Amino acid sequence: MSSNIRSLTKQTLVYGFGTVVSRLVTFLLLPVYTNILAPAEYGLAVLVFVFTAFLNHIYNYGLDSAVMRHYDEDPNPQQRAIVLSTAIWMAISSSILLSGTIYLLNSPLSRILLASTENSILIKYAAVILFFDCLQRVPMAFLRLQEKPLLFIGIRLLNVVVTLALNIYFVVYQRTGIIGIFQSNIIASGLTTLLLLVTMVAKIQFTFSRNIARVLVFFGIPFIPTGLATAAMEMLNRYIVQHYLGLDAVGIFSAGYKLGIFMLLITTAFYYAWQPFFIKAGPNESSRPLFARVLTYFVLVEMCIWVILTVFIPEIINFHIGRIFLIGPEYQSCGPMVPFILLGYVFFGINQVFLPGIYFEKKTRYLAYITVFASGVNILFNFLLIPLLGLVGSAMASFIGYFVLACSTFFVSQRLFRVPYEKRRVAILFLISFVAGFSAYIFSLPVVIKIIIILTFPLILRISGFFKKEEINSLKILLLFR
Repeated sequence: MSSNIRSLTKQTLVYGFGTVVSRLVTFLLLPVYTNILAPAEYGLAVLVFVFTAFLNHIYNYGLDSAVMRHYDEDPNPQQRAIVLSTAIWMAISSSILLSGTIYLLNSPLSRILLASTENSILIKYAAVILFFDCLQRVPMAFLRLQEKPLLFIGIRLLNVVVTLALNIYFVVYQRTGIIGIFQSNIIASGLTTLLLLVTMVAKIQFTFSRNIARVLVFFGIPFIPTGLATAAMEMLNRYIVQHYLGLDAVGIFSAGYKLGIFMLLITTAFYYAWQPFFIKAGPNESSRPLFARVLTYFVLVEMCIWVILTVFIPEIINFHIGRIFLIGPEYQSCGPMVPFILLGYVFFGINQVFLPGIYFEKKTRYLAYITVFASGVNILFNFLLIPLLGLVGSAMASFIGYFVLACSTFFVSQRLFRVPYEKRRVAILFLISFVAGFSAYIFSLPVVIKIIIILTFPLILRISGFFKKEEINSLKILLLFR
């Protein structure tokens, strides 16, 4: 078991680096946007990107997951090449059709989404970004299947550098406003897509199998409602916030949501390694205790980070170098919502740990039912809590939605492939974490007390009996070795 855990940890760190680097651009651009753009202007850009987030799932229709599921089924290299080529041609044809439609309908879409046609150019930009993003999904999935993390990381890194540099050039120096944001994304996404296709040109054939296409579509289609519901749970609240609190509040809320990237990075990195890991492990008896231990360690890492971030969130938000703030002064009222966003991402990651049973039995349609249900809960609580608690209410609704998502996936997956999860240990971990984190959230504690909370947190876990004897011995050996 320990060797398997180490293998998963290694893959998580490798893919995690690439994911951290690519997602980090979102965080690095936060001071650029919040120190230069007005909240309402930033809020407008956010609403367009919410639109692209929804459309991304329709563009992709689960093709990347379908390729990962079916590529290795036949050991014949020629058959594998046909699967890959069919998926590539499907992505190209569907993205051309969809982007062309959106481009032609830019004015009515702008009126519906942005309440006017003045910014219809942003919809055109969105159509181009969606086209390039769709073409990247299958090649990136193929790199994961081929276990080429260095190439995966290199391409992600290039995208980050280009996106960051162009945003600084357009937004900071050229003062093009949100137009510069979209132009930067188009150039960076186009360059990334071109590089991916060049690296795969030898693998792509002028062949198309209708039978394979049918198999890929039937496997991937259930991911559309799942993806749309996931996007709704994460992003639809921007439109609800706009409805109740206005465009300025959308900008402030989105800035606070971006701080959730700390937890999202870990969750996303874990998923990149976890999905191929549990698929290769298979529905074997030895997998059951392995998956149980994975959950325990995953929650341990996530909750340790959650406690640290929650305790120090005021200091993080107020961090500045000279007159440049991490979060611009007009946006700093987002602070109280951040711990709930972080906690929501914790349960989003836990939901991913519960996926093996559904994948093993090929019951991906259950993911659609579960995610739609959780998304509905999220939307309901947004309408209930935003009028009462403002931005914090929307953040709480996000947490509730992800909690429902994880619980629902747990119950369904356990019926398909029972795993003896270490419930007592996980419960102890959550209880101690909540006491530590929310004590600093509720009370204005001095920094010294916050540091003491962080330093005593692992000691309290040790006293509570969370750690097993063999884990303590392994930790001692590790520390002595170092």
